[in-house]
Amino acid sequence: MTDLQFDLSGLREQAVVALERRLEAAKTQLLLADSAIITSPLDVQLSVARHGSGATFSGTIEGEWEFACVRCLGPARQRFRTEVEGDVPAGAQTLDATEEVRQALHLALPGHAYCRSDCKGLCPKCGGDRNEKPCGCGA
Repeated sequence: MTDLQFDLSGLREQAVVALERRLEAAKTQLLLADSAIITSPLDVQLSVARHGSGATFSGTIEGEWEFACVRCLGPARQRFRTEVEGDVPAGAQTLDATEEVRQALHLALPGHAYCRSDCKGLCPKCGGDRNEKPCGCGA
């Protein structure tokens, strides 16, 4: 089984099954490629519900990721929580939520990341980080 595959044998006796998994950051980095750096374990919580011959699942993904600040290029860490959902094929004995989790993470990526809300950025003339000290180049 892969890290995001879950055994659904308990779904035969129950209409709803709760599934949880904590994934180490290094094992989940491939889900985001170069879009962000995962800096904490991902907590995946799913609820699988049986509907007739098939089933659906929904849940949350929580963790922390890091980007380059768009103003100063320093590290910008953010906690996140996003939702995930999908279908389970009829008669499936396992659920592989890898693709649905990957898609949910990509949809949750912020458009711009800042190291802090009042980031002063880099000097356009000398490139100095204005958060660390005032720039003396006169720009």
